Amino acid sequence: MEKKTGVLTQLDVGIAAVLMLGAFINVMLQIISRITPGNAISWTVEMGEILLAGIIWMGIGMGVLNNTHVRFDLILTKLPHKPKKIFYIIGNIAFAIFLLILAYYTVTLLAFYVRSNTRTPSLRWNKAFVRAPVLIGCLIGAARMLIQAWFFATEKIPLPIDEQIDEIKTSAAAAETNKGREE
Repeated sequence: MEKKTGVLTQLDVGIAAVLMLGAFINVMLQIISRITPGNAISWTVEMGEILLAGIIWMGIGMGVLNNTHVRFDLILTKLPHKPKKIFYIIGNIAFAIFLLILAYYTVTLLAFYVRSNTRTPSLRWNKAFVRAPVLIGCLIGAARMLIQAWFFATEKIPLPIDEQIDEIKTSAAAAETNKGREE
């Protein structure tokens, strides 16, 4: 799937790098400001919350892309290819629907924050901005799940469990070859 969504992958990696760098700088600011007496920077706690939310919610799309999100692969390994493929497709669509429902309720929450002009205590930013990563993460995750379901259906990418089984077989064959050479 990485080859099919190269631009999205680079966008996710860039956003993740910026968020992680921001979190690192934020933590360093907290540490330095607390070491020096009377100089604690109050807004770093809020900024840490914002950055952590961004990292978590933007990570959904990367989890889908790298097949590291939750599935019941233990059950699926026992099934033949066709039913396994159907379960992967249905699972992706169901999770995408869940993310879209969550996105809908997040839009409702963001609209409330905009209408009520709810602000954070230290930074005085509108909470709609602070909670926006939830919406963005849900939309990216849902899009990735649907794209992946389509790729599974059209067999443009292998099922993740098939890739794992192939890797295990390749590793076992390489180990046997190396064992034969040693003897």
